[in-house]
Amino acid sequence: FASEGSQGGITAETASVSQSDASEKGSADGKTKAGNQWKYDVLDGRVLATIRAVDVIRNWLPRLLHIGTAAREDERRRAARVGRRRRGNNNKSTSMTSETDEQLSAFHVFLTNISPDVARLVEHATFCALGSTSRGAGKEVKMSFGRKAPEKLRTLLKSPLPPTQSSKCAKELAELVKVVGDSSTTANALRPSEKDYFEAYTLSPLDECKQMAEEAVVTVERRRCIFAFDVCARTCSSRASGSGRLDGDALLACLRTLSDELTRPDECASEVEKGCELVVRRCCEGLASYVRDRGDSARLRAVAECADALTGSLHDVVREVDYMGGHSAGVEEVMEEDVMGLESAMFDEYLENVRDNVAGCCRVGWLDMDGNAEAESRDISAPATFPAYLSATLLAIVRCRAQVERALGEKVRRSEGVSYQYLAMATAADGVVEGICNEVKMRKTKMKVRQADRMANELQFLTNTLKSYLSDSVLLLVDNSRRTLVSRAGRGGVQGDGPDGLAALEELERLGRVYVLCLGEAPSS
Repeated sequence: FASEGSQGGITAETASVSQSDASEKGSADGKTKAGNQWKYDVLDGRVLATIRAVDVIRNWLPRLLHIGTAAREDERRRAARVGRRRRGNNNKSTSMTSETDEQLSAFHVFLTNISPDVARLVEHATFCALGSTSRGAGKEVKMSFGRKAPEKLRTLLKSPLPPTQSSKCAKELAELVKVVGDSSTTANALRPSEKDYFEAYTLSPLDECKQMAEEAVVTVERRRCIFAFDVCARTCSSRASGSGRLDGDALLACLRTLSDELTRPDECASEVEKGCELVVRRCCEGLASYVRDRGDSARLRAVAECADALTGSLHDVVREVDYMGGHSAGVEEVMEEDVMGLESAMFDEYLENVRDNVAGCCRVGWLDMDGNAEAESRDISAPATFPAYLSATLLAIVRCRAQVERALGEKVRRSEGVSYQYLAMATAADGVVEGICNEVKMRKTKMKVRQADRMANELQFLTNTLKSYLSDSVLLLVDNSRRTLVSRAGRGGVQGDGPDGLAALEELERLGRVYVLCLGEAPSS
């Protein structure tokens, strides 16, 4: 009982220690989260400050201009009355005129009192939205507040906003440009008459504010593009490396979203072009990573994705880039270069593997039989079954055809204008025939008459079956090999001579009828 009590005490103590550790861990996480909360509050505060600054300008600037317009109309009426009095009282004192001249005009009041405040509000909204970073033309946004703040807070105030907050500020800044632009035209109408024209102010007093807000909008929209394409590139790269998919539709959706949201897409053309190139490059890198630890099926999947992109989604992307004002021809060239480079590498690796696979099927075993074995066995020139090496080689070609057809169907390789299926079968067929011709070349000096005669018939059968896929160089090679065999057998070079004659070819076609039917008709090239 004492031992059981001690075990129970240990268990309870362990549980209490675990609970205390868990509570300490939870409190530590809570403290960390609470310790960083001020940073999120500062970022949200910058967004709110931008919104409120734009609201102030949106609400009060048109009202002030309305008052200024009314004052300008009153100035014109007063000037007209004074002019009439001057013409009627030429000899009177000019005290009234001097008193009138001392009054400030609406334009002067707007220029000295209102315009500077509007400029400070625009600078404040720009700083809150962008931070203290360089904008267009190499200018730098001045800090409107926080110059004497602690280093961490000052760094956070000067840093760019995250994508979500930046998107909110972009809409407000675009509205700010519209309000200031409309108000600039109205403010320009407050100018005095020609004789009282201020030579120092040839532009509207709000033109500089409008230019500042315009540059801020362009900067924040360019950042919006950079953020969007960075997210798209990471998503597409992960999808490509995980499932072997080149997701051109995701890039197209990103472009269309930006096209709907951006107010100045022409100013963001460079970011759009570089973003599209980045996404496609990351997709290609992801596909290469997907294939790295897999086999031929993965390579063909990557080739199929590249072929679909070249004939489909990339064209839509290029059209959308052109619609947004980008240099579509340059973007298309760069993207196609990346995709075609990956496609070429993957398919060439697959074809190399096909050559290696069929090379192991080309060993003609019965050529190694010696003369005694030949004498004791049945007639070697008339096999009762379809030769094993022919069955293995033709089966490898059929398997290659099925594999490419399942992955690529009737897709055409853009660089050559020929279907992938035909290219794969032609590579396999050339590899098979070259391998058998090399076998003949190595054994021709030791080959018996009946062996040479049988080999010539089987080589002729193989040529007849695969003639739709064989290249000219391989056809020349097989013709030379067959002439060598015919000469070794001691018969003429005409098909059908010798002890077997045409009967041997007909027997081979009967025994290998399945392969003849599968390979007799070439796929569309």
